Amino acid sequence: MASKILLQFKAGRCFRDGTTNTVKPDATKGLVYMEEEDGLLHFFWKNRITNSVEDDLILFPGDAELLKVDECTTGRVLVLKFKSSSQKLFFWLQESNTDRDQIVLQQANTLINQGGEGGFGDDDVNME
Repeated sequence: MASKILLQFKAGRCFRDGTTNTVKPDATKGLVYMEEEDGLLHFFWKNRITNSVEDDLILFPGDAELLKVDECTTGRVLVLKFKSSSQKLFFWLQESNTDRDQIVLQQANTLINQGGEGGFGDDDVNME
């Protein structure tokens, strides 16, 4: 079965500053995308310069949540927070237009909660 991109948006990665709760953005241009492959939801981060996938995670239904980091006042940072572990991945939105930020969060969380059980919808969001 061919995989299908269900959601994608331009975003760079952020990394923790040592052992602090502060995250710093990596300047690399990136793309987050989610796709279904054989009934599993994959969450990818791809370097847009080298075109190489650097993160490929399988998300199980309800095991993660994509949230806006309200504490960030200097940009638009999201966190992919896992419920089954303490793992957190941070991303900064690289889209110039903020109009669709909330739609991306809603769509991503709907996809994560559906998983392979309810099937994946046809309401794909593609932010260019």
